[in-house]
Amino acid sequence: MKHLCSALIASALALTAAMPARAETRIEVLHHWVSESEVAALNTIRTALAARGYGWQDSAVGGMSGGNMQQALRSRLAAGNPPGAMQFIGWEGIDWSAEGVIRNLDALDKANGWQATIPPQVLPFVRNGDDLIAVPINMHRQNWVWANKAAFDKAGIQQPRTWAELIADGDKLKAAGIIPLAMGDEPWQIQVIFDALVADIGGPDFYRKALVDLDPEALSSDTMKQVFDTLRQVRGLVDDGFNGRDWAVATGMVIDGQAAMQVMGDWAKGEFIAANKAPGKDFQCAAAPGTANAFTFNVDSFILFKLKDAAAQKAQSDLASSIMSPEFQEVFNLNKGSIPVRTGQKMDKFDDCAKLSSKDFADTAKSGGLVPSVAHGMAIAPATEGAIKDVVSQFWNDDKVSVADAMKKIAAAAKTK
Repeated sequence: MKHLCSALIASALALTAAMPARAETRIEVLHHWVSESEVAALNTIRTALAARGYGWQDSAVGGMSGGNMQQALRSRLAAGNPPGAMQFIGWEGIDWSAEGVIRNLDALDKANGWQATIPPQVLPFVRNGDDLIAVPINMHRQNWVWANKAAFDKAGIQQPRTWAELIADGDKLKAAGIIPLAMGDEPWQIQVIFDALVADIGGPDFYRKALVDLDPEALSSDTMKQVFDTLRQVRGLVDDGFNGRDWAVATGMVIDGQAAMQVMGDWAKGEFIAANKAPGKDFQCAAAPGTANAFTFNVDSFILFKLKDAAAQKAQSDLASSIMSPEFQEVFNLNKGSIPVRTGQKMDKFDDCAKLSSKDFADTAKSGGLVPSVAHGMAIAPATEGAIKDVVSQFWNDDKVSVADAMKKIAAAAKTK
């Protein structure tokens, strides 16, 4: 895979090598990608810009799934020092557009027909009204289970098809000296599991009612009670050292066999690929138990900030053009673990996990099983999302919080504005 990605990067460079040279203009890109695979994917952007004659100024602020980066950005904007571009997830681009600090991309869109290549489910996150204000770079599926095949073989188990099987397999894995489930204590990591449980136990329609529409009846239902009951059982599969653990560290535990599984989006696959592990041979991928008919999606996009310098504006425009090119989306997503967000993209060079993701995205878009991630800010307003994550996280971390109390608290959290 590493040789394939290198060849693809070289191919992408060849596409831009014929462009005229210019005095180097540096573009600063603010992002929260700090894991090995994220940096590898980010470097494909850096390389594409270098081929166009631009320098790169890296501004990485990791932690809290972008939360720390957003705080840093607000401080910079208050000081009148915006970066050239920023990677973001969820509704963040729309929020910054409303504050009037980012560029409108309509001229670029009209010249290149970008909106016609963006899935309709993604457009609300990159468009303010009819104006394109961001360029999406990928499509992530959140509801995956990543498993170490050797760990499964050692414990004598198969890929669990239900949460009941996954929980029961925990005893066999522990007996074999293997941590059943690797994860950290960040609220968004816990929410990833919660989202998956809601999509399984309630199904996509219930997920939408409870976590998107915030329907009081759904949030107080027996189905939601079952979600919390199961979440408590899943908590028993995690080791005591999970406090302060980064998601990529948890993925590393699965890669080296300390742990058997991780419930995580397909950015985790990027870590396996960066470690030269092959799907089907070294690791297994499967939709989270019971969610084969659901696709919990998350999209990374880029916004461009208003700058006065004409050369910097040109660099921004060329960055956006690179991101939206089919050739680049292929190279980037082969490294990132995700799939291209552009419609009609060829998947020949992608592995079976990515091909399954692409197929399931198309199928669930038709069936109604495509649902936005709460864990990554795609579903509800930030204040409400934060309140719900707090409830779920508190329940996970404190076994003195009863299921009944958690249900009362999540119903109250849903009213947070």
